[in-house]
Amino acid sequence: MQPGFEELFHQQFEPMKRLAFLLGADDAENIAQEAFLRLHRRWPGLREPDKALAYLHRTVVNLAKSRLRHLRVVRRAPREEPGLADSAEVHVLTGLVGGSVRAALAQLTERQRQVLVLRYWLGLDQAAIGGALGIAVGTVKATNSQALDRLRTLLTTEEVR
Repeated sequence: MQPGFEELFHQQFEPMKRLAFLLGADDAENIAQEAFLRLHRRWPGLREPDKALAYLHRTVVNLAKSRLRHLRVVRRAPREEPGLADSAEVHVLTGLVGGSVRAALAQLTERQRQVLVLRYWLGLDQAAIGGALGIAVGTVKATNSQALDRLRTLLTTEEVR
């Protein structure tokens, strides 16, 4: 491994795994591994190593989005075999995040979920979120506001039940 990459990996692997999980991916660890693999391939030619974390965020978001698209197609196809049980990782992360919060996040639009997770889980500012998702800062602000309103409604409704 090149200098600096190993340290970045040790500091950011778990946060990238959690990010993928919160974005709805069922194979968060594989997504985090793939993001780091892609970064490692590009590492020697990186002109601005300080942008490596932003590259990781964007890669995890894109890989999670791709995985969710794939799952939608798979779920529409008829199944012949029984579904597989959730992995131990899914059970642990669900316990950390809370089932009702994850269920509420799953009911948001994909963009809303991405903005909330990047903002409140990773603590990114609006400009970094816009960069990770390829959208304008104004769109980040509006999406964040709409998502929080929807999340409040969903969680309040859940508490009433």
